[in-house]
Amino acid sequence: MKTSAIFLSAIMLTAGFAAGQEIKREALIEGAKKEGKVQIYGLLAVPEHTQIIQRFKEKYPFIEPTLYRATSERLYTRIETEARANTHIVDVIGVSGYQYYQLLKRGLIGKYESPERKFFDPAFKDKDGRWTAYYVNPMVTAYNTRQSSAQESPKDYSDLIDPKWKGKLVMEEEEIEWFSTMMGFWGEEKGLAYMQRLAAQNYVMRPGHTLMTQLVAAGEYPAAVIVYGPQTQSTRNAGAPIDWHALNPTVSGANLMGIAAKAPHPNAAMLYIDHMLSEEIQKDFLSGKFFKVSARQGIQSVVMQKLSKVKVIPVDITQSENYEKHRKKFREIFMGGR
Repeated sequence: MKTSAIFLSAIMLTAGFAAGQEIKREALIEGAKKEGKVQIYGLLAVPEHTQIIQRFKEKYPFIEPTLYRATSERLYTRIETEARANTHIVDVIGVSGYQYYQLLKRGLIGKYESPERKFFDPAFKDKDGRWTAYYVNPMVTAYNTRQSSAQESPKDYSDLIDPKWKGKLVMEEEEIEWFSTMMGFWGEEKGLAYMQRLAAQNYVMRPGHTLMTQLVAAGEYPAAVIVYGPQTQSTRNAGAPIDWHALNPTVSGANLMGIAAKAPHPNAAMLYIDHMLSEEIQKDFLSGKFFKVSARQGIQSVVMQKLSKVKVIPVDITQSENYEKHRKKFREIFMGGR
C-alpha cells in the first residue's frame, strides 16, 4: 500500500511537471505572437542560417526573424556600441567564445534555461543558462592527399616538430585560442618548450583558416598545422584532395548562443534558441547539411567518429581576459614580435 502511494505520487509529480512545461511553452508562444519579431546576430554563413530561419518560420509563422551576420569581433563591437547608446536591438546572440565571455562580463547576456540544454555535453554549456555551444570547431591538422599519405602526413604534435617538415607547412598567424588553450593544458614549462620547437620549424604564416584549407587542397603546401575539422571535411567531401588528422588532445573552439540581457522580443528569442538547439536543427541541418560538429549528445558524423579516438578540450573562454598577453607571447615566439 505504501509503495503504491509513493508510485502514485511519483506519477502525479511527473504529470504536474509535464503540465507545467506545457503551460510555460504556451505562455512563450503567446508572448512571441504579441512580439511578432526576433533579431538574430550570428556567425553562421547567411545561406546556411537562412535555411534554419526558414524552418523556424514554418514552425512559427507569426514571428518574423531578421538576421545580421558578421565576424565575431564585429558582432561584439556592434552589441557593445548599441548597449552604450541604450539602444537594444538584438534578441539572440551567437558569437565565438572569447567575445561571448566579454559580453557576459559586461552584463549583456541574459539567462534562459532552454529545455534542449539537458541534451548537451556539460563541457559546452554553462551552469547558469547563459550560453550553450550551438556548434563547435575542432582544430585539426590537414594534408594534401596527392602529396602525402595518411601515414606519412603529420598526425600528432611530435610529427609537427619533425625536421623533415621544416619550412614546408602553413600556419595561421593569429592562432591565439589554440595557443592559450594548449599552454594551459600542458603548463607553462612544457607548453613553452613545445611552442619554441614548433616555431623553430619556420612554417609559413598566413591569415585565415579558410585560406589555409584552400591552399593545402590546391597543393601549395603539403599540410597545415591547425585548421578547422568540419571545414576541411566539407572541402574533402566536395572532391578536393585533402584529409585531416585529429591531434591528441584536440582543441575545440565553440560558437555560443544565448539571449540578450535586454532583448526587446524575449519570448521569440527563447523559441529561437530552443529551435537552434533542437535535435532536428543540430542533426539534420548543422551536422547533416553543413558539416558542423554538434555538442548535442547522440549526434554522430564523420568528424565526430574521428574525434572519438582523442581527448577533446574546449577553448577556455575565460582566457579572453588575457588575450593581449597571449597574443603578444604567440607573436614573440612565432613571428619575432611582429
